[in-house]
Amino acid sequence: IAENISVSYIFATLGQVLAFSLSIPTCRMIGRKKAMLFFLMCGILSNFLAMPDVQINDKWTLEFVACLLGNISISAALAVIYILTWELAPTSHRGMVMSLSSSCARMGSFIGTYTSLLYDITDRRVPLGMFAGMTLLCGVAVFFLPDTTDRIRVPETPHDVEVLSGNKKYQQVQDEKEMLGTVIY
Repeated sequence: IAENISVSYIFATLGQVLAFSLSIPTCRMIGRKKAMLFFLMCGILSNFLAMPDVQINDKWTLEFVACLLGNISISAALAVIYILTWELAPTSHRGMVMSLSSSCARMGSFIGTYTSLLYDITDRRVPLGMFAGMTLLCGVAVFFLPDTTDRIRVPETPHDVEVLSGNKKYQQVQDEKEMLGTVIY
């Protein structure tokens, strides 16, 4: 983020503290899915904002400020991902789903480290564009998830997931099987 690695780590740490403290109130105000999409959009916009060469003063550039904002927004999105994943997964599968989610996050941090090495090889707009593209893919995936904001209870079985998500085809199959006298769990 900055030329001095220590300053970069200090700003990144402060940004993550700010992000994690903003994620819960934002989820309560606008909902979990909308908060997730909001933070991802902020991440995409900050990547595009970092592309022009603008010097703010001797030490600060627009790239530095935009990357710091991107770090804050992506860290907040990660916090919301864990909340949303926990609420979407049924109790019987929650441990596996949370482990898979954490593994995907670790793969993303691994890929992100090597993508940022492109700063030395290519123009800095290339890795920023790649980060924006990956964030856009995440936003498209989140768009198809159900919102869990006003959900009273957390699903306990895969059957509860289908019922709480409002899957009409599943309900029709269940109704037909109940008419035939078959019980489905």
